[in-house]
This record gives sequence, structure tokens and C-alpha cells, in this order.
Amino acid sequence: MKPAFFTGSILAAIIAIPCTCPANITPSPDNELQDIRLEKVSGEGIWISPLPAGSRDPERPLTVKAWFDHQLLGNGNSYSRRAREFSKAKRTELRSQVVNTLKRASLESHMGARKQLDALLESQTISNLKEHWIINGFTCLSTVAGINAIKNIPGVKKIFLSPARNNRPRGGGRKPTQHARVPGPAFDPGLHKHPWYIRSLLAEKTWREFDVTGRGTLNIIHDNNFTFPESLAQNLYFNPSEKTGNQIDDDGNGLIDDCHGYNFRLNSPLLNTRTPASLDASALHGTMCAAIVCGRGSKTSPYGFGIAPEGKWAGVIAGNDIEPVVEWAVEQEADTYSMSFSIPGLGDMRSHWRKIMEHGSFCGVYFVSGAGNFALSEKIPRQMRTPEDIPEAVFAAAGVQRDLARTDFSSKGPVEWKTEHYSQGKVEKPEVCAFNHNLPLLLPDGRVISSAISGNSFAGPMFCGAIALMLSADPELLPWHLKEIITGTATDIGPPGIDNETGHGLINCYRAVKEVLRRKSLREGKSALAYTGRIEGDEIDTEKTRQKLEKKLLVFSRLKENGNARQAGIKQGDLLLEANGIPVTSVSAFQAILRTPEKKETMLLIERGGTRHSIRLPKGPPGIARMRQSFSAPAFD
Repeated sequence: MKPAFFTGSILAAIIAIPCTCPANITPSPDNELQDIRLEKVSGEGIWISPLPAGSRDPERPLTVKAWFDHQLLGNGNSYSRRAREFSKAKRTELRSQVVNTLKRASLESHMGARKQLDALLESQTISNLKEHWIINGFTCLSTVAGINAIKNIPGVKKIFLSPARNNRPRGGGRKPTQHARVPGPAFDPGLHKHPWYIRSLLAEKTWREFDVTGRGTLNIIHDNNFTFPESLAQNLYFNPSEKTGNQIDDDGNGLIDDCHGYNFRLNSPLLNTRTPASLDASALHGTMCAAIVCGRGSKTSPYGFGIAPEGKWAGVIAGNDIEPVVEWAVEQEADTYSMSFSIPGLGDMRSHWRKIMEHGSFCGVYFVSGAGNFALSEKIPRQMRTPEDIPEAVFAAAGVQRDLARTDFSSKGPVEWKTEHYSQGKVEKPEVCAFNHNLPLLLPDGRVISSAISGNSFAGPMFCGAIALMLSADPELLPWHLKEIITGTATDIGPPGIDNETGHGLINCYRAVKEVLRRKSLREGKSALAYTGRIEGDEIDTEKTRQKLEKKLLVFSRLKENGNARQAGIKQGDLLLEANGIPVTSVSAFQAILRTPEKKETMLLIERGGTRHSIRLPKGPPGIARMRQSFSAPAFD
């Protein structure tokens, strides 16, 4: 059976658009952007990437990703050049015209190659053919012996090879949860408690002074598992062209019930792939990424985690192919795309990922990632990997602690680009920094652990939330202009100027949104006076922040299953304030108190989710596997 490419409705819409050839799109009299030319892909002849290690066996399966000879961006320098070309465009109009151009080009290229593709499928030289429009090309499975046949397909220009991987999805056989719309109270900054990073990034000041809260934005969270606590369910995206849970492909895009996202690995709407018994910090990874972007609190939970609390979110799970996931995000008119994952050793396949993100950027999607957690295990320039190493089209945030000290595991730049298609050499990265250490954890039942998770997986979503605020203030903001604003308004917390540890500095939501509003006012011919100039309190007081956080507390980070601590009522993530009335700030001091011979028990004062509790810990082995230091300032206020 031939693979489906365009659905009937999309195909009809594309055919209705006048088209001569990919390099000469007929312009629309109503919009000069309709005439978007394609570029011929650079390079002589047909390029094939080196065979993966161990692939000399002519029958060993390979994953093949091929580019046709015309793309929106033809060479490694096209992104910045075409960004200048479209610098006066409106983002929403540019999205529409670029998508039409990409789809027409893909349709024409595949029509020209159809006879040969069908013959290769029939002879089983290739299999599992998947056609793409976000990049004009296709993915298939083949072998070393089949590469020459693929090379002879009309229009093929570049061929990327990687080992065929056995994709082992989680969650097979489980039924997707059907979500109903969850009405919540009207957003009020004072209604819920917010984590400390909300104020440190000046997000709350942005909400209150500009009434910019992420309204109107859609944020795609790319991860492996999602749960749906009420405070996140309120902001869940509902695909307007799909009906929830009817097991029908209502919008005709080939995906059944893609109402709130999609699991492309399973070809299913199943997003909660882990059973409740297996839920731990790793299983809550995707949930926390979404919560940091736009979690808003609920009737049953007093905690609001999100930087853009009125934004919408959808979850996606992907296998080995990123193309259909990005295509789905573009077609849902997504604003941001959070990628808290990191792939090493892609070699020339990095070029393929980069071109997809570059094309997606011109389609109006802001791709965001953490810088990675590899400073202690990798050397520069390999600490930042794909996708966070992609310049211009992917924004990467490094990580700092609450007291603004750099987190030692946070990956540093620069990165290096010396692939066949991209040859800039050293490239400055990361763009900015956010917080990535000892962050609060939201549990599925709405409870929180005040200090439980760390990693640049969470600095990236903070960047996403800040971008969502900026796009809420001006939906027409273009990616290259947004980068200029977010880097130009960041608070420098490292060496003066840009550096390879913290980029341009700590994200400043307030100053970034203010500059967005200033530029928008000027573009619309309105007075920009209200958004002009610096004011007191428009950035974090770095010295005061550091002084305030000199005092530290201990966190119960891991407890033994049947130990005294757990049986006494202590929970993972609890903060230890006092032991027998004595403030405790080090593990050794706590151990000394526990060893006091005349005491039959130790009275502990702990804090959990902003509330204090007294706990009697009986004498004997405490059952505490690990403790770590945290800051004494409250996690929520």
C-alpha cells in the first residue's frame, strides 16, 4: 500500500494555488509574500553521508533521510539572509505563505519522483516511506545495497544515513484518557502561590503592569510522558477541528483524536504512557516542563507554576522521526516548541535537524531547549548537543541556581558547525540563562515538593514561558527580532557581556515584554512613551539576591523504604528547619544531634509546600539515604 501524503482536503487546497515550478511560485495580488521563491540546494552532484559505523554489511537496515534539490533555505547561510528579506513581514502572514510554499514544493517534487518511489517500494528496495513537507524530502528504510537506487530518484540531492533503530514505545495497549474542558477561575496574579523563580524572572511584574499573561499562545511540549493535574488541565489545548475521544480523524490529517497533542511513537493520542505506580520525578518530566511554561493553579491546588499562566499547551511524543511532529505543531499554529532532550553523536544528521528547525522557524514556531547537563562529562564544543546546538532557529538556556551561581553541570558553549552543509566553525551559545536547580515539583494530585528537581530540562521551559509572554504582547513578532530583544534585555550575571556559561544573562520577562510593546507601538504609529526608558526595579537586584540566599537548609532528598524517617511522616523533598530547636544547615550538624545519647527521640521542624510541621523522629537508624542543601527562603510566596 502506498503511504498517505496529503489528505484530500489539504491536497485540494494546494492544487487550487497556481504553481509553475518550485523556484517560481505565482504571486498573489493581495500579498507580496505569496511570491516566496525556493533556493537550489548547494553543492555539486548528489551528496551521501558516510556510512554509519558497522554498516558495511550490504543488507543491514539503514534509516535514510533524503532532500530534494529545492528547499526554502538552500545553503548554510540562507537563514540570516532570508531573515533580512522578510524582516518587515508579519509573523502570521509569513507562516501562512511559507507553509503553502513548502507544501507545494513537496507535492511537486514527490509527483516527479512518484514512479521511481513506487518501483522501489514494489521491489522492497525501500520500505516504510514517509514523505515530508517541512523539509522537501522523505524518510525510508533501506540498505547499503539500496543507496544507489535512492540516488537515482529524480530530484534527490542529499542523502543522510543512520542505523535503523528498533523503536520500543511505552504504553502500548493502554487507552488514552479523554479530557473534558476544565473551567477555572479567572486568572488573578494574587489568587495562587507562585514559585520563587516567577519573581526572579520578573514574570509577575509583567502580568500586573502590562496584563500580559500568555493569552493566545500555544506551547508544544515534546517529551515522553504527561500527567494532567487540574492546574495543567485548565490550560490544555483543544484542537478545534477534532472531537474528543470519538476515534475519528475529524480534521483529515491522518491522526485520530489528536485533540491535545499526539503520540507519534505509538501513532495514538495516548500521552500518559506510565502507570500511576511508576510515577516518579522522571515520569513527571513532561508534566513539569508544561507546568513551568503555563501551569496556573486551580480550585484544588493553591500553586501556580507557569511563567505564561494563560497560555495553552499540547504534549507530543516522538520516535525516531521529528518531521511529522514539527509539521503537526506548525499546522496547529503553535507558538513555542519546548525540547528538553539532547541527542549526541548525530554527525552530518545534525544538518537535517537544523534545516527542519530553520524551516519551522520561518513557519512561526519558536524552538527552545535547555543547554544540556554535560559540563562535567563532555569537553567543549560537544557539551551542547542537538537540538540545543542549532544557531538562530533554536534558543538555548543555560542554568543557574537560585543565588545566581552557575550550576556546575550546566553545559557551556561555544558549539562548532563543520558539517557538509554548515561550516560556520565556532558559534556562540547559549543565548541566555534561567533557573535549573532545586526547583519545586508538582505531583499529579496537586501537592508539591518544595525542592525536588534539577536540570536544564527546566531552564528551557522557562525560556519558553518568557517567549510566550512576548508573543502574547505581540503575536506578529518574528524570531530574529525576538532573539535581539530577549538577549538585549537580559540581566548580566556573569562576566561583563556575552559569555559561554550564561549567554547574555538571566532572562528578564518584564524588560523583554516592555521592549516588545515599545516596538509594537512604533510599528502601529502609536506613542511608545509608556514603554520607553529604564525604571527602578525593572531587573533583579543581583547583590541583594545573593545576600538573601546565603543561609541554607537541608532537604530530605532520598529516604529508605521502611526507615524511621519515612514511618515518622517525613517525605522526600521536605526541608529541615530545626532539630531539637536548633537551626540545622549541614549534614554533619544534623548527624551530631541525632547521636545525642540522652534523647529518646529528635523533634524536627520541617517545611513542606510552604507549610511547617513538627515530627518526632525516634532514636535509632534514621533511614535517611541522602540529604542535600537548599536555600532558606520560601519556595512559594
